[in-house]
Amino acid sequence: METTFTEHPDATDADIPSAADAPPVRKDNRKEDRHFVTALARGLDVLACFRAFDAELGNAELAQRCGLPKSTISRLTHTLTELGYLQALTDPVRYRLGSSALALAPAGQQGADVLAVAKPFMQELAELSQGVASLIVRDRGRMLIYENCQSESYLTLRVPVGSRVSGLSTAAGRAYLLALPPAEQRQALTAFRADDKLSAAQAEGILSSCRDEQRRLGCTTSFGEWLPDINSIALAFRPGSALPPMTLSCSGPNALVPPAHLLEKVRPQLQHHIRRIEAALGVGA
Repeated sequence: METTFTEHPDATDADIPSAADAPPVRKDNRKEDRHFVTALARGLDVLACFRAFDAELGNAELAQRCGLPKSTISRLTHTLTELGYLQALTDPVRYRLGSSALALAPAGQQGADVLAVAKPFMQELAELSQGVASLIVRDRGRMLIYENCQSESYLTLRVPVGSRVSGLSTAAGRAYLLALPPAEQRQALTAFRADDKLSAAQAEGILSSCRDEQRRLGCTTSFGEWLPDINSIALAFRPGSALPPMTLSCSGPNALVPPAHLLEKVRPQLQHHIRRIEAALGVGA
């Protein structure tokens, strides 16, 4: 009988399609930024609530996920519907993404091209690690699971595509930070530490440790730091000039994927496959 290890998108919330996977509710700390358009940000937060596992949502659900009054959400959904970014369904009134939002999809085609290149390498790494290989991208203050490849092992780690995970306690988030130029790294570090509710000193300490670790090991690690008994290693790669860095991680429960296994057996292949992915994408060394 197969045993399923269920991983959590947060250290305390079960990994099921729920409000935990919605854009995080944040305090409005941008009031002093005269260039920041709050109404636009709120509208984009509404659109970000729609995922494959809940393609239709009502105003009450959107209000809960965005942390906004229902009256505000009603105005936003009305505006987005008028512009074609949402489609209203009746009895009861619910919404799904409209044609204007879907028209943006071609802009993401390059990401799909990257996935087509990376997926065979991801499957090899999943089988080698006996865990999960994940392609992960940044989503504001968190990292988002873009795709998973899973081994056939009897004990598995399941993190649905679309789940958001910590930026500072996961190997993937740490690898992403190290792949950024200085100015972008500072911005991402600030967003990550705000979402993880860490002090500036704590975040700086993690970043410094990650730098040392990548110099020594050629990758980043997280051994029980995000969730107890969950181990992972990760490396970022450059998908091209038009896309930000992406990270490839290998993860699994400690009973099946101990740190020594990841470092001794999986790490060399992860490094090798990252080079092959970049070469296939035409990214120079």
